Amino acid sequence: MPYGYLGQNQPNQTVSNSGVFSITDVAELQSQGKLGGSLELIEEQTASTSATLDFTNLGNYDVHFMTFNNFQADTTTSAGVYGRLSNNGGSSYISTSNYQRAFFRISTAGATGEIRSTTETEFDSFFSIDSDYPSSQGYAYFYNLLNSSKYSFVTFQSWNSVTPWTYFGGFVLPVAETHNALRIFPSVNNFLTGTAKLYGVKQI
Repeated sequence: MPYGYLGQNQPNQTVSNSGVFSITDVAELQSQGKLGGSLELIEEQTASTSATLDFTNLGNYDVHFMTFNNFQADTTTSAGVYGRLSNNGGSSYISTSNYQRAFFRISTAGATGEIRSTTETEFDSFFSIDSDYPSSQGYAYFYNLLNSSKYSFVTFQSWNSVTPWTYFGGFVLPVAETHNALRIFPSVNNFLTGTAKLYGVKQI
C-alpha cells in the first residue's frame, strides 16, 4: 500500500519537514515488521536443568533485546543470574575483571540500595534465583555488541524473587571490539526452569 505523510504542504506552512506517518500507516508497517524499532525474534531457549544458555547467533543489529521468564534454580542455594560476552563466536567467554555495573534496587519492604563496581568478571547480576522462592523475571537491552569501535552496554530491569527486590540499572564491558555471542548462566548449580528470548531491534 502507498504510505502518506501528515504535516506536509499544510496551509500557511513556512518550514519544510519530513512529515509524520498516520496511525494507519504505522499499524500497517508494524504488522509487516517494517517499522523501525520492531522486534525480530532471533532465538528462544528454555532451560531444563541447564548450566548455561548460549546465544551464538546475534544476527546483524545495533541493539538487542532479551526477555527472561520463569527462572528458577535447581537447588535451594541462591544463585545470581549472570551474563558474559564472547569475541570469538562462543568458543570461549570473556571472564577477565573488566565488566562494570551500576544498578539500583528496592525491596517490597521499602529498603533501597545501590550496587556499584568496576572489576567484575561478568554481568553481575540480572537477578537471583532459588528453588524455594517464586520464579524471577526481567528484560535487558544490549547495545553495540557487534560494533568493533564501541563499548558494549546493557540496561535492564528485573524482579528478583529471592529477597524480593526490583532491580534497575546497567552494565558495560569497556572494551571496543566485536562481541558476537552471549552467555546467560547461574553463579552456582543449574537453571531448573527459565525461558530467554533474544530479539534484534530493527533500525529506523
